[in-house]
Amino acid sequence: MRITSDDPSTGEGPEPDLSDPHYFGTGDPHPVWTRLRAEDPVHRQCPAQDGPEFWAVTRYADASRVLARHTEFTTERGNILTTLGQTDIAGGKMLAVTDPPQQHRLKEPLVPYLGKKAVRAFEPRLREFSRRLLCVAARQDTWDFAAQAAYYPIAIAGFLLGIPEASWDRLKHFTYAAVAESDPDYADAGDSRSSVLGRAHSEIFLHFHREVSRPGRAEADDLIGVLLRAAPDGRALSRQEVILNAYSLLIGATVTTSHAASAGLLALLENPDQHARWLATGDTAALVEEVLRWSSPANHAMRHTTGDVQLSDTAIPAGCPVTVWLGSANRDESVFPDPFRFRVDRYPNRHIAFGVGAHRCIGAHVARLALTVLFEEIARNFERIELAGEPSHLHSTFIAGVKRLPVRTVLRPEGAALRELHPLGDTVKEAP
Repeated sequence: MRITSDDPSTGEGPEPDLSDPHYFGTGDPHPVWTRLRAEDPVHRQCPAQDGPEFWAVTRYADASRVLARHTEFTTERGNILTTLGQTDIAGGKMLAVTDPPQQHRLKEPLVPYLGKKAVRAFEPRLREFSRRLLCVAARQDTWDFAAQAAYYPIAIAGFLLGIPEASWDRLKHFTYAAVAESDPDYADAGDSRSSVLGRAHSEIFLHFHREVSRPGRAEADDLIGVLLRAAPDGRALSRQEVILNAYSLLIGATVTTSHAASAGLLALLENPDQHARWLATGDTAALVEEVLRWSSPANHAMRHTTGDVQLSDTAIPAGCPVTVWLGSANRDESVFPDPFRFRVDRYPNRHIAFGVGAHRCIGAHVARLALTVLFEEIARNFERIELAGEPSHLHSTFIAGVKRLPVRTVLRPEGAALRELHPLGDTVKEAP
């Protein structure tokens, strides 16, 4: 999805199909979202292709209500458009698609390990991964930042879930295929979306099935071990619940860090005054919050109404799918002054990139720290960084992602130490 710096006035031309992944890879939804916020904030979307209709919510206040009120808007019938019109078999078993109070059983074991204080202990590993991401610059001055950043979340998830490095490349491919099943990088000509999704899910689930079946796995000091040992209400999680939640943690990591990092770097390069301001102030915390608002890497979240609902004077019947477009909510003019300006010192910055309420991203603290560390390392190691080609965007309704970002870099003297590091992704690969 193109994350424009210009202020779009109104969307013109035929109405886009917000369920079409290719639209987000080649088009810019912001002019359409701007018009919808002004004229039709709870929009009834009829897909151009055969498929169920859904409602599209674009204003900040409405988006926050839908995400926060699980009694009115449930996740348990699916939380992304690829599940539209289907029964989500993970409903009630996976954290992301289980509502309170049942959600508590799945969430409670993970909270102590992913809280703000706990994740501070991860900083040395995150800094190592960040430097390994950037060390390609010590070998070649022109390189693809987004391609390297794609390994960052799988490295973090690997560290948290105990995934061996030899499996990172393979899991990265199938994780991306699971969230961008129509992207030409992951779908061969003639492949249906369902076949790409089916293969991706099968491969990821098979990996975790093998992991949880290994003798002694419950004793491991990682999140799979935590889930296998958990018995929050006096009964252990089922093997299926452990596998589904390991999958959810892997997908969640992929959604945020790499795409926010690439979109954030692109915004800095397209706004040199803001780049200079950040370097002068050193306020990376504020930068990260603006990067999250600007990029809104989780493009949408879906819910279903549990009863008849009135939202912004629009009546939505019970049982209807409702999609919240986070990128639109985070550019809402009524909440963010000058929302189409990337400002590294924006304050306050009440973005909802991580969601709202019970389903707010459980990995938010890890993601914030990972982005903070990465941008600190960019500032520390590069004297200059500039665009070296045209960026390209992921074809996905679920992730607003930059998948190619060619850059040209000049190292600072401090960056010489990067030459001693082994790049992320450049390792012994697991056999197919």
